[in-house]
Amino acid sequence: MTAVNPTRLRFQVQGVMGFFDSPVEFHQKLVGLFSLYANYSLRLGESAQQRPLIPTYHLPHPIIRQLQVELKTEIAANPQAALAIADQLWQDAHYEIKHIAIWIIGTLPCEDSQPVLDRLETWLQPDEDQVIKMELVSIGTRSLQSAFPQAWESFITRLLTSTEPEMTALGLQSLSEGAKRPDFKNLPAIFRLASPFIRAPHMAYTRELEDLIQTLADLSPKETAYFLKQLLSVSVSKETSRLIKNCLSAFPEEIQKDLKTAINQ
Repeated sequence: MTAVNPTRLRFQVQGVMGFFDSPVEFHQKLVGLFSLYANYSLRLGESAQQRPLIPTYHLPHPIIRQLQVELKTEIAANPQAALAIADQLWQDAHYEIKHIAIWIIGTLPCEDSQPVLDRLETWLQPDEDQVIKMELVSIGTRSLQSAFPQAWESFITRLLTSTEPEMTALGLQSLSEGAKRPDFKNLPAIFRLASPFIRAPHMAYTRELEDLIQTLADLSPKETAYFLKQLLSVSVSKETSRLIKNCLSAFPEEIQKDLKTAINQ
């Protein structure tokens, strides 16, 4: 593995950018750059959930950061070329190159939602690597959520209503990721989409539901508590009560007491 020299790295990445109008050559140059800095040994400290199971270069963090800095300018100037590059990179077997393809569609300036939706729906397959799937619904949907919130909602709804439990779980995870974005302002949409799953929680989605409630509690504890109390008023489900109990610590103490009262009524 080559040591990272910031000045040298910047010139190397700019060299890759010189092929932005030629997806195949761009891909080849990117593979060459990543191979130069690759560390094929397993990184310690990564949990199985965080670690992709597909081939991985294990690059130093500055490589991806510098690449993204240079890519932003090129993507803004030529979105169509960026889409062509994303399509080319997606065919690669390596995690980091697929990650860049996902990052491109999540960074793309959106004048039309369909190109991003087409790729999300084509790339998001049940047998895809779990880490890649999670990045598709979190990183890959950023521009879509920002520019076309209704299209983002429709996409999430299709995941939530999927007959594949794993896709439904991804839909719940994507609600959490969407709520964490700095420009997020639509709590009612999250409440509406999550409501059926909290009213009748399934054990297959317990972790995702707990993560979602905790995310919402961090974002707006009062509104989230009110939402949960409304659900409790129309549901006597033991599973719902248990789910909310498991999330009480995410709320301020005063709100915890209020929710406990609602659970015990």
